Amino acid sequence: MAFPYKADKQKADEFLYEFLLKTKTDHDLFEGWKNLGMVVGLKASDLDLGYSLDCTSGTDVVITKGYPDKPKAALKMNSDDFQNLLIGKLNLIWAFSSRKIKTEGNIASILKLTPLMPKLINLYKVSLKEKGIPE
Repeated sequence: MAFPYKADKQKADEFLYEFLLKTKTDHDLFEGWKNLGMVVGLKASDLDLGYSLDCTSGTDVVITKGYPDKPKAALKMNSDDFQNLLIGKLNLIWAFSSRKIKTEGNIASILKLTPLMPKLINLYKVSLKEKGIPE
């Protein structure tokens, strides 16, 4: 499935940022991010949209627009792969091994969050539904 806001970079940016902020509302996802203890970069390469998750404080996760200068770990993918990953149609491990998700830095720590994928998928589907977008 194609990412729903591919043709509108501003709406895509707003949607992705809102979704990332929403991950802080789920206790397990928030604790997972918080316990990483590093700055993580996420990038939708085809839209040239980036986000920084600063997980270094131990008490909060600061999510900002803009790709960080020197992330300790980074995940980069196109928006369609992001969409398919978060609706459960793209297997995370296969996406890593086939380089659909490009990585940098301390990816072993990020992979520890793999058990949280079902929660992330559910939250993403809720976000789509709230915007009236079918999966």
